[in-house]
Amino acid sequence: MIEGRRITTTVSRCSMIGLTEQVQRLRADEFGKELFTIPAFEMLLDLYTRRSVQPRSLTSLTVASSASERNSQRIVHRLAERGFVDLHRDPSDGRRIIVELREETSEMLDRFFDRLVEMAADMPMHRGPQK
Repeated sequence: MIEGRRITTTVSRCSMIGLTEQVQRLRADEFGKELFTIPAFEMLLDLYTRRSVQPRSLTSLTVASSASERNSQRIVHRLAERGFVDLHRDPSDGRRIIVELREETSEMLDRFFDRLVEMAADMPMHRGPQK
């Protein structure tokens, strides 16, 4: 049986997003960035949490991923092919590719984090040994 301290908190979508980012950093710190990676999700999470800092260039987005720059670019193109993001050239600099999270993907991530909140709320509390 796993025991630990009892935690009481109010969980919201914003707190779950923050927790997810912390878990990603903790995973990388403890196990290394190269061993357990989820680059596509890391990029989607970056676009999702930084919606107000749009537009996001392909180059700056690849930094959010634990994959190499070349692999990150391939992943972004696959995300575009699957309809998760839109890619277009920057009108002020034709060399720069802009990556934007599609509205449908943002809604999908909303549902994902809302579901995580529901799962956290449904977790049974360990009450300790009964006397």
